[in-house]
Amino acid sequence: MSGPLSALTSPPEVIDAGASLADAALQMGRRHVGSLVVCEGSAPVGLITDRDVALAGCLRAPGAPPPRVGEVASRPLVTLPEHATLEDLTALFAARCIRRVGLVDGRGALVGVVSADSVVQFLGRHLGELARTFEREFEVEREQRDFQPSTFGPE
Repeated sequence: MSGPLSALTSPPEVIDAGASLADAALQMGRRHVGSLVVCEGSAPVGLITDRDVALAGCLRAPGAPPPRVGEVASRPLVTLPEHATLEDLTALFAARCIRRVGLVDGRGALVGVVSADSVVQFLGRHLGELARTFEREFEVEREQRDFQPSTFGPE
């Protein structure tokens, strides 16, 4: 995958809509992910999160059978084209009050999932690099000031 969001995108982890919540929880735990793309056949139809699994598992009526993944999933899967920008992504997060979006290629095939967490990690990493650059620049300026008097007179 290429495009502005490729550095933020994870390969989609998928689960069948008919799977159990226990299967979803086990898969999320094994893969160290907080969500799975829910598929009916090979078609992605929604998204289930670890929060969805916990709430659906705990809040069902006594004696009721546990729901299947497809019954709990958020539908439809919210997507953006893979060439979308970070601005497009964050606007969609805000407009839909969501934290995960599927990215699709020109044919509409799902190529990845990008999460708000990955955006924050990415921005934090780059802001940290920028802050270190500023610190080095200030250090150089202080060193130069200590050893080279200003040609414009006293400061």
